[in-house]
Amino acid sequence: MSSPQTPTPKLGLTQWLILTVASIGFLFDTYELLMTPLVAVPAIAELLQVPPNNPVVTEWTGRLLWLTALCGGTFGLLGGWLIDRFGRKTVMAGSIFLYAFSPCAAAFATTLPVFIFFRCTTFIGVCVEFIAAITWLAELFPDKRLKELALGYTQAFASVGGLLVTGVNVWIINHANELPALPVPEIFNTHATWRYTLLTGFLPAIPIALLLPFVPESKVWLERRASGSLKRPSFAELFSPELRRITLVTAALSACAYGAAFGALQMTPLRVAPGLADMAEHRTALKPLQDEAKELNKQLDVVMVPFRAATSEVPGLLEVAANRAKIRIAQRGMRNGMENPATPEEKKAELKAQFAASTNKFGELDASLTKLTEGKPDAKKAVIEREKMLKLIGDNRAKQEPFDIAIKARGNTVQLWQELGGLGGRIALAALLVVAMSRGTLLRLFQVPGLLVIPVTYIWLFRDQPGLFQFGMAAAGFLTVAQFSYFGEYLPKIFPLHLRGTGGSFATNVGGRMIGTSAAFLTANIIAPQLPGNTFEQVALAAAITGTGVYAIGLGLSFLLPEPPAEEKH
Repeated sequence: MSSPQTPTPKLGLTQWLILTVASIGFLFDTYELLMTPLVAVPAIAELLQVPPNNPVVTEWTGRLLWLTALCGGTFGLLGGWLIDRFGRKTVMAGSIFLYAFSPCAAAFATTLPVFIFFRCTTFIGVCVEFIAAITWLAELFPDKRLKELALGYTQAFASVGGLLVTGVNVWIINHANELPALPVPEIFNTHATWRYTLLTGFLPAIPIALLLPFVPESKVWLERRASGSLKRPSFAELFSPELRRITLVTAALSACAYGAAFGALQMTPLRVAPGLADMAEHRTALKPLQDEAKELNKQLDVVMVPFRAATSEVPGLLEVAANRAKIRIAQRGMRNGMENPATPEEKKAELKAQFAASTNKFGELDASLTKLTEGKPDAKKAVIEREKMLKLIGDNRAKQEPFDIAIKARGNTVQLWQELGGLGGRIALAALLVVAMSRGTLLRLFQVPGLLVIPVTYIWLFRDQPGLFQFGMAAAGFLTVAQFSYFGEYLPKIFPLHLRGTGGSFATNVGGRMIGTSAAFLTANIIAPQLPGNTFEQVALAAAITGTGVYAIGLGLSFLLPEPPAEEKH
């Protein structure tokens, strides 16, 4: 351990560039991942041409989350081996470009499989980049104190990414119609907010491309390779007698950290916060409307069978039907604007003119529909019946909107406090890294309070103190997210140089992303249904059980965690 009194060497230009590249990488790791809950529902709904509240959208959203985690963990493990085989900087750069270009490709998806494929490649890039970046940083700063500061504070930018993507998405929602139309087929919305949000995923590629030529590869890795003394990485070696304990304990601890995040924290804004006591009035008003929506969607599923048959038999019918639906949706928005007392008279006049123009356009499409379906009355009937059902579902959603907005706003507030707590946890971890204490003790500083914070937040604050719930979530975020930074600093030190990428990737991707994330299924699908109360109360109590359980397991495992060697294994 470096003494806190040891003078820290000054940073040169190259080192500042290294820190900048790493910070951008960590920031956009989170940015790219947290796009999924923002874009998944509207993207799947548009690609399948069904309303967002249709059950098939919910089903595919769950599948998307599972597939991306599986692909990220599996190929992230392979990426760890590539880091040790071909170099830290090289693989890190490739992974950043992969997760920068993949969202852009997904933004122009016209089928669900293409969209899912590029969301999976995004996750793969993120999973590889994290391990490449922490390994690269650990080897570029030979001074221990400077290394700890670099790893600690650059990782704090990961939490900034969550705040940034939320802000960007809100801005896009408010300005989508002012942005250039996207070159997608006519049946799709050329100003879809989810597509614009995905396009912003390209942002990290620009500074990274400009800065990469000026930052070095790991010097110690290059020297070992040049001398011929660099061993080839091997997955089997991770389970050799010398490394088996390190491999299994770090993977299990990573699984516990991810288990707390996915089995409790990540479920809270949508599955727990709406159940707070002060949301009861909104829930009561929503319940009959949601029941009506379920029934309407069942009827829509029936109507869609002849509609799909008609569009497959009549060329051009799908395009006409899609354009009619787009005009109906636009007219609903125009009508709401004209009826809103807060809308300026000048804007109302503009909307009235737009409404009239769209009505004329709809008349043209009506004529096209009649011409296309001439002699095929069943095809025209299928289109009209679908439009009727979509109108009823749209009317239902409009009735739900005031209550839904209030509930989502509460969830967003909880999410914000949780993200701010996570940022505070990363900063606290970075500050504590330079304090002379064992790494096991440092980890327990975050684990022990969690045994109290998690159950208090999800049981007592949720049930009896809704006004304080977000503060409990901030504390839970503080304690949980700090552990991600902890392993980002610890893993490059504990594995030998030729296995740093492979070992770190096994712990993070297999332990964390593949096993730990399954805690979400454990909480929602196995534990919650066995508990008393309504759905929200069940999930909150299940989150308390899962979160407290993984914290307890992690605390026990922390006593098995080896200390990094006094001298790094170069």
